[in-house]
This record gives sequence, structure tokens and C-alpha cells, in this order.
Amino acid sequence: MNTQHNTTHDCVRPPVHEKKELCDLDYSQDPPRILSNYLVHAPKPFNAEPHLPLLVNAGLITPTDVFFKRNHGPIPDIRLEDHQVYIGVQTLNESQPVEWKALNMHDIMTRWPKATITASLQCAGNRREGLAQLKEVKGVIWKAGTISNAVWSGPRLCDILKDIAGVPEDLHNEMIRNYHVSFEADDHVKEDACYGSSIPLRKAMDPLGDVIIAYEMNGQPLTRDHGFPLRVIVPGYIGARSVKFLQKILVQPQESTSFFQRRDYKILPPWIDSSNVDTAWDTTVSLGEMNVQCVICTPMEKEVILCPKPVTVKGYAISGGGRAIYRVELSVDGGKTWEPVDKIEQTPDKISGMYWAWALWEKKVPKILTTSELVVRAYDSSGNMQPEFPIWNYRGVMNNAWFRVNNVTQMPQHNM
Repeated sequence: MNTQHNTTHDCVRPPVHEKKELCDLDYSQDPPRILSNYLVHAPKPFNAEPHLPLLVNAGLITPTDVFFKRNHGPIPDIRLEDHQVYIGVQTLNESQPVEWKALNMHDIMTRWPKATITASLQCAGNRREGLAQLKEVKGVIWKAGTISNAVWSGPRLCDILKDIAGVPEDLHNEMIRNYHVSFEADDHVKEDACYGSSIPLRKAMDPLGDVIIAYEMNGQPLTRDHGFPLRVIVPGYIGARSVKFLQKILVQPQESTSFFQRRDYKILPPWIDSSNVDTAWDTTVSLGEMNVQCVICTPMEKEVILCPKPVTVKGYAISGGGRAIYRVELSVDGGKTWEPVDKIEQTPDKISGMYWAWALWEKKVPKILTTSELVVRAYDSSGNMQPEFPIWNYRGVMNNAWFRVNNVTQMPQHNM
């Protein structure tokens, strides 16, 4: 452990990242993984989702070696004792230079109270496969496993910004209403010089927003795959905003200029495709909060169930903005009739009372026929529900249509 004294280094200049050519991205130092836990979509960069039965049966807290992995480049190998985080404020007068301050990891881990929250992260592209079946989409063709739930620990971003950047606490302040907080990673990616993103300053400064700068995951230091030594956790937002390998925080009057904020993670209009996508990025809003989502994890499509006894259908549900899941309904006849599930397990944050963690649900079904179509849908505490059919968009994000499972075969007693 680093034993430096608490220090804030003023008048510093953060490193400047330069974009690397694809051939110069070095994946040789990526960490080892338990590949049997995952459906691997791409090895370089490594993108993989856990098998759905493993994900749901692991319980409310997803083990680190089951948690989905989303990367845009090689995993950096950062030394804890060398790492610094640079924090600055950009005024409306762009000609005025940013005054940066630097914190080392000892500062981050000791100067502010350690907050612990349980929050689910979900890739905006979760269930992209369902949109790709309709029409061409851009991105990794994820199934329904790019979501996981963990316990995260670290200081609250609002405390750091108040003390280091002088950001006011008053949520009605004009700066809070109009500014953003951009984050940059200490890495190299395919699409840009480094990974970057931003969130509204009002989310960052809201004490009930629970945005933290995490250095622990499930009670242990972050692993390299999940952002070591430091990452942002933005509960209730799409996973793209929870930047890993955090190196730079800038309070600014506009969104991040990163590729991943301006040219990605947006629901483009239905008339936009690969031929005209460049005309739409600047007029389409960036994604923030997750929508309501619900998935059947077991049984899976085309599964053969050897036991003739009643089948327990299991899955997860989630919504953004700290909203609770208050009802999950299951149909075994393609959506003609519905019944509430037997059990929903979801726990609010102990301090804020917000529902950042997913809900796990179960429903016992007496028998599944070969003609059965299992369908699930959820409602959140604001009355939001999933649409019946997928809403296609070229980037293939935020697919939250009713989730369907077909062709499940349950063997009758006389065949056993």
C-alpha cells in the first residue's frame, strides 16, 4: 500500500493521449479469464457475457469472475502507487486554461468517507441480438447477459468535486443545472485516443444519486478487467457512463467530446442506417438512465428438461433512475394470458433508498408444453413497462421488448 501523505498537487498538467493505430494496440498483457463462464463474442478487445443460467443462479451479487466484460481496447496494466487522478473545471470562457489538481490513490482512499453501494451495471447494447434479427445493426451482437450486480466502494464524487473543484452543493445553482462531468480513462481504444464519457453535473452532485469513484468491487480491490485501480460507478445509468481506469475528471459546460459520448450510445431514428448515420449523431440525445428491462434466464431456448415436475422459471429485472421493479408477469401462451411471478427479490440502498440493484424473480410453472411460448414483462415504480415488440435502431441499443423463450421440451414421466 502506498504510504504517501495526503496531498493535492496544484498547477499540474494531465497526460495527453494520442490515438493509436489498430495494429499498435497490444493485447498481449491482458489478464487471464475463466472462459468457461462466458459466451465470448470477441477476444481482442475481450467482450464476453456470462451464460444466463450461471448469471441468475449466482444470486443477487454477481461474483467478479461471472460479471460481464465490456472492453474497447487492451486492458491497461496500471501501478497503484503511480496512478494519479486529475481534476479540473472548465469555465464558459474557453480561452481561460483549466487549472488542474492531482490526487494520488492514497488521497482517494483516505481523504473522504468510504461509501458502499450495491448497483447493477448494464450495457446499453444488452439484447442487441433481438434488433439484429430485424435489420443490420452496429456493435457486438450481445444476447441478454450484459448485466451484472456488484457491491462497489469508494468516495462519493460529490464530496471530491466540492472539496477539490469548488463545485457548489446547491442543486438549484445554475452551474449544477447546466454543466457536465466528463471522465477519461488511462487506456487506448480502437475508436478514440482513450475511453471517455460524461454525465450531467446534477447527477454527480445529487447526494441521492450515489455516484462514487470505486476502488473496490465485492469487498476486494478492482480487478484489471473491471477498471483497476479506479472507476466511476454511475448507478441507474447505462454502463458506458461508468468509466474504468479513471484518470481525468473535468467539470465543463458541455458533454464530453469523446467518441463514446458524441458518436455512440444513442437511440438513432428508425430512418437512420449505415448510409446516412453521420447526419444524425449531433441531433440525437446521448443515453443516460436505463429503461425498464426483464429477461428469462432459465429455462433457455431449445432447452430439454428431463424432470417431469413443475419447472421454476427464473430471471432478472431492472430499471433506471433508482426506480423499483414492482411487478413481473409471466405468460406461458405467448402473451395471451398472464400471471404475476411468485417471488421478486430486490433491495434498496440503505442510505438513499434508491433501487440501483436488479431484481431477481421466480415463477413455478406446473408444466411446459412443446407448444408453450414463455414471455415475461416488468413494470417499474413509475409505471413504465416494456413494449411488446423490439424498436429497431441502427446502433442496436436499449432493446427492452417482451422477452420470449420458445421450443422448450419437458420430457413426460413415461419417457424417463
